[in-house]
This record gives sequence, C-alpha cells and structure tokens, in this order.
Amino acid sequence: MHQGPALSPLLFVIVMEASSREFRVPLPWELLYTDDLVVIAETEDGLIKRLNEWKDKVENRGRRVHMNKTKVMIYGEQ
Repeated sequence: MHQGPALSPLLFVIVMEASSREFRVPLPWELLYTDDLVVIAETEDGLIKRLNEWKDKVENRGRRVHMNKTKVMIYGEQ
C-alpha cells in the first residue's frame, strides 16, 4: 500500500483486520495501528515465532511483508 495518502492507514487496518482475524491473538499481544503491526512476546524466541507466523500467513494471502523494515524493542531485564 502506498504511504502518504490519508486513507492508507484506514485501508491497512481494514485489510489486515479481515485477513488476519483467524490467526491473530487478542490484545495486548498484537495490535494493528495506523499502517503498522505491533507484536508483543515475553521471550525473544516467542517473538521470533510470532513474527514468522505472521509473515507466513500474511504472505499466503498474497500480501508482502518487509522484514528489513522490522524493528525490535526489548523492555525489562536482560
């Protein structure tokens, strides 16, 4: 989806909501916001697993996922 137009965030959320309904987990673990997806996990392995699941399932529905744009934030004890 092209970024910039005012409708892009709304269209992103509508399409992702419909296409991910069957495999998404409830808040606070996953959140669709503007044109982004937030995935929260308790461990790094859990996060990698969820991100790969998202990528595979979204791509199976004809969408592209840019993993090189993916950002990871670690919060808490290391």
